[in-house]
Amino acid sequence: MKKLLRVSLMTMLIALLSVSLVFVTGCSAEEEPSEEPAAEEPAQEPAEEPAATEVPEGEAVVEGACTSCHDVTRIYLQTEMTDWNNVIATMETAHGAVLTDEEKATIAEFLESRNPSEGEVVIQGKCTTCHDVSKIYSQPTGTNWESILDRMMTVHGAELTEAEQAAVLDYLEGHE
Repeated sequence: MKKLLRVSLMTMLIALLSVSLVFVTGCSAEEEPSEEPAAEEPAQEPAEEPAATEVPEGEAVVEGACTSCHDVTRIYLQTEMTDWNNVIATMETAHGAVLTDEEKATIAEFLESRNPSEGEVVIQGKCTTCHDVSKIYSQPTGTNWESILDRMMTVHGAELTEAEQAAVLDYLEGHE
């Protein structure tokens, strides 16, 4: 359900960005005002503002091109030294991804410039000392991350502060 909501929001964001582009270029300045009073604008406006501060184009392309096969967690939990151009080439040759040169450049630029969240930093720094991140991104939607985190600490001896635990849970629960 969350994935459907995420896809719907991304579709609305892309549509809003397209309409905005047409308005900015002056090709259809009369159409946008008729859409502004519609009920869609309030739902779309909050989604546009946070994305605009982040790199909306790159994130939108990643969401559209990459998440059709896997969750962004698999992408975002890669190491800082990842050669994104090589990863993109592998997705094309080994997995059949079809991307334009512009999409490839946009994806690589976005992922190379992206600052990882606090949760991602903790996962890379602490969780991967015992196991590969594939254990994380292979979990099914709806996984009880709090229970897993508790087990990692009580049974397996993972040492995380309360702030680190909160950051990891925020990240993992936000990317289901």
